[in-house]
Amino acid sequence: MPDLYIINIQPDHWETCRKESIYGMKRGAPTPFAQGRWKTGDICLVRVSGRNYGVRAIWYVESEKPVKSREEVPWTDADYEWLIQLRPLVELAEPFSEEFEGKSKYSEKVQINSIRIVQSVVKLTPTEIENYLEPLMKEKTAELAIEAKYLDSKTRVDLLLATVLREATGAQPSAVEKKKYELEDIVGEPINFRGIVYAPLNEAGVILLFSRVMSDLGLFYEASLPTDFPDMVGRVRTVRGLEKRYIEFEYKSSNFKSHGHLEKMKQGTRCDMIVCWEHDWPDCPIEVIELKSLIPMISLEKSADETTE
Repeated sequence: MPDLYIINIQPDHWETCRKESIYGMKRGAPTPFAQGRWKTGDICLVRVSGRNYGVRAIWYVESEKPVKSREEVPWTDADYEWLIQLRPLVELAEPFSEEFEGKSKYSEKVQINSIRIVQSVVKLTPTEIENYLEPLMKEKTAELAIEAKYLDSKTRVDLLLATVLREATGAQPSAVEKKKYELEDIVGEPINFRGIVYAPLNEAGVILLFSRVMSDLGLFYEASLPTDFPDMVGRVRTVRGLEKRYIEFEYKSSNFKSHGHLEKMKQGTRCDMIVCWEHDWPDCPIEVIELKSLIPMISLEKSADETTE
């Protein structure tokens, strides 16, 4: 089971850390680690200090490496000993603030004193995990209810945090928690399209539905990618032949942005197309295939062909 950490980032370092999904540990800084340090999959509540303090994102640890030269480090304010490569799970629109108050800087919200979390890296105890995650999950319910790549599979962020919370407390999920976090008997609107009865409710459903319409779009499957972005390589028929297309699947097109994929494109990762159920991002800079509007069009064309015959 992953450990849960708070990592603190200075405001002027945030954009660099965010852009590259990295974190630097200064030489000699106090840390909670024994020998062995980070584990792959450890989860970090990424906290930005300063006036607008609070948790800005949730990442997980991919790897760590010792710093061998200053050229490897994008900051010049200190001597850095380690660089931690992370992967984003979710970025919050507004910080989750602990709301420290008074001279003691105690937070009733998360039942913790600010002095406890001022170090660069803080490993939360089981009690602190409970006190921190419960208000975080309550306040950011909608933002955490998204799918993200975690290790080798995709999962909902709220389900992942709920599992961490239960493991920390040793408690069994209550009836309320089961209803909120576990798979419920809920389906989308009926579409009755090529063996699929209901509209998708998540990214996995989008992928399944897309497999039914690829031939209609002149697209051919080539490979699923082992990386977290993009999801698939396909080829589309053009006048010049079959051209390669890199495709990312999302339930809503705006999830592409909230998952951090736009930043990865700016860094040079290629993606040509988003396939989604609902297109809710009017300013999207790349091609979008919205299955919600496409399916009725294909069904009408099929009906027209049958009538003509």
